[in-house]
This record gives sequence, structure tokens and C-alpha cells, in this order.
Amino acid sequence: MKRTLMSLLVGSAMFSLAAGPAMATVTDKDIENDAKTTGDVLSWGIGTQGQRYVPLAKINPSTIKNLVPVWSFSFGGEKQRGQESQPVVHNGKMFVTGSYSRLFALDSKTGKKLWQYEHRLPDGIMPCCDVVNRGAALYDNLVIFATLDAQLVALDQDTGKVVWKEKIDEYSAGYSATAAPIIAKGLVLTGVSGGEFGVLGRVEARDAKTGKMVWTRPTVEGHMGTKDGKDNGISGTVNATWPGDLWKTGGAATWLGGTYDPQTGLAYFGTGNPAPWNSALRPGDNL
Repeated sequence: MKRTLMSLLVGSAMFSLAAGPAMATVTDKDIENDAKTTGDVLSWGIGTQGQRYVPLAKINPSTIKNLVPVWSFSFGGEKQRGQESQPVVHNGKMFVTGSYSRLFALDSKTGKKLWQYEHRLPDGIMPCCDVVNRGAALYDNLVIFATLDAQLVALDQDTGKVVWKEKIDEYSAGYSATAAPIIAKGLVLTGVSGGEFGVLGRVEARDAKTGKMVWTRPTVEGHMGTKDGKDNGISGTVNATWPGDLWKTGGAATWLGGTYDPQTGLAYFGTGNPAPWNSALRPGDNL
């Protein structure tokens, strides 16, 4: 659903998200416990498993009628396009991304804007399906999000200053990024968008504090994964289900982002459409 305004609904039964005394930075343990705690929201999906559930016992079918709007915030001006972000909240601050690769830090109690980061987008970006962004991830004192020109940006939660910035891939080749990253054991996991333009789908893992690449895993058979800058095995078997050279531009973008189960250590990413769109040009199973 597209929105151009964001509002916070609270009532007497709502937990407090107000700014208070200085709190510790976000840790791996905090993220693993995200769905069990009621004073913050650290990950897209409320926890890396993406269940979107927290144990707010005081908010239930009989008390929900007491929730009323307290404040609203406009994303503003000519850039009121699709808004698909889930806010994340920590230490009294709410971080929410907007269209055209913008990120806002707000006082979670009042809605007052604390700072705004507006990514400088080049000409020639090729987002398939609107200029949306689906949210950010929190780790240490960083807020991390992806941009329409296929970059990852990590900002200081207090100041909005860029701490690190890394390129995912070439936007001129059709790559973009709109999904909210997730954090797993100190790694920031992201996918790519652009399957409509014949890009190669993959998952990347970077050191969340520095942006340094740790590993990559392509989602189409025949392509080499990497770990610590070295080859780390081919995905599938070349030409097993993609005849000829079709596997080289197979699409299968991981555009919606992923989930992570800390008990098993497994990350799960769905894939989008193969490329080219015309299935008559793609005989075989296209796995």
C-alpha cells in the first residue's frame, strides 16, 4: 500500500518509544531478541525471522479502540511517490526510508525530524517498479540501507553522517536495490533488484561495521560464489536447466530481501522472475 504520510498510533496501553537516557548500541543479541522485546524495533519484519509479531499483551481486540493518532510526518514535496518502508526504532529515535533513496531520523515520541539523508542519485537509474525503499537495518550505532543506484550506505544514528558506502553493482547494467537489509552475526545481508533487465540475482554478506565484502552467492546455476575475495564454488551445475548462454543473464533477483534463523544459521532469500521475460526464449526448468 502506498503512503505519503506516516503516523504513530499510541494509547495508554502502548509501550513507550520516547527518547530517554543514552542506551547501548545495537548488538547481535539485541537483534536476535527483537521479536521478544517491546521497547524497540531493530529489524524489518520485527526480528530477522520476519514473523512481524511482538508480545504486546496490553494491545488486544478489546483495547485497540483506545489507540489514537499522536503525530504525523510528511515525506514532503515533489517526492511523494510510493512509500513502502517499515520504520525501525532504537533509543527514542525512529528511522524510516522514503522514495528516491532518502532516510529520515525522527523523535519517536513527537515526530520531530532530527536529521535527513538524501542520497545523490545519478541520471540513468532503471528501477522497474517505482522509486521505493523498504526500510533500513540497525547495528552498533549505524543505520544501513540500500539505494536505487545499487549502493549500500551506513549512517551514524545520531548525526546522519556517512560512515561507509559500498557499491553493490552497476546501475547502468540494470541493477538497483530497494529491500531492507538484515543483520546476521555481524554481517549485513542484502539482495539485488533488476531481474526485469537481465541482471544476475545474488545474495551478499558484508561486515556491518565496515561494509567490507565477506561472501556472495549467485542464485542462478553456473555462477561462481566468493568468500573473502576467493572463489567459493559454483551455484548448481552449468547448463543443467538453462540451455546455451541463458544462465549468464538469468534474472532471479533477490529483490524482496531475506530472513535469517539464528538457531540453524540459515538465511532464506526468495527469487523473482527469470530473464528474459518471454518464456518461449527460455526452454528448460530455469532453476
